[in-house]
Formats: sequence, structure tokens, C-alpha cells
Amino acid sequence: MPTILISGANRGIGLALTEAFAGRADRVIATVRNPDHLEGLAAVMARFPDAIEVHRLDVTDRDSIAALAARLAGRPIDVLINNAGIFGPERQSSLDMDFDG
Repeated sequence: MPTILISGANRGIGLALTEAFAGRADRVIATVRNPDHLEGLAAVMARFPDAIEVHRLDVTDRDSIAALAARLAGRPIDVLINNAGIFGPERQSSLDMDFDG
């Protein structure tokens, strides 16, 4: 059973992906900016309580990224879906993020 990490998992495409992967019995690490406001994710979690775990992650905050990396240290992740939206300079890419920009 693969482990899938999905950023921006509380609504839209991220929520649909979380539901699809949990529905096929994959383990889902769902990340959201604010775990106190899970929007549609709470209903999906109720349907698949053993498949989904939620972690705080703000993809625009280096400290938040480092904190998540520390919490998940040593855990294998089979698939990363970086769904959370980021606006920034045109020169950045998914492999070379300009966090200050």
C-alpha cells in the first residue's frame, strides 16, 4: 500500500485526489495550511479514518516546510503531489523554487 503526500488537500483537486487515493486503500498524508479549517477534507476523513493523516504545511513558509520534513523524517513517501498553489517569479520551477520571490 503506497504512501501519498498531497499538499493543498483540503479542497478542489487536492481534496479529490485525497479521496481517490484513500478510496483505493492507499495511505494519504494530507497537508493543509490550517488544520483547524479542514473544509471538505473532514468528510473524506470520516469515510476513510484509517487512510488519511493531516499535517500543517504552508508551502510559502520555509519553517513550515522544515517542520513537516522533521515530523516525517525516516518515513518513506512513494508519491508526492505538490498541489498547493504558489505564485511567484516566472523564473522558478517545480524543481527550483524561489521562496523569497
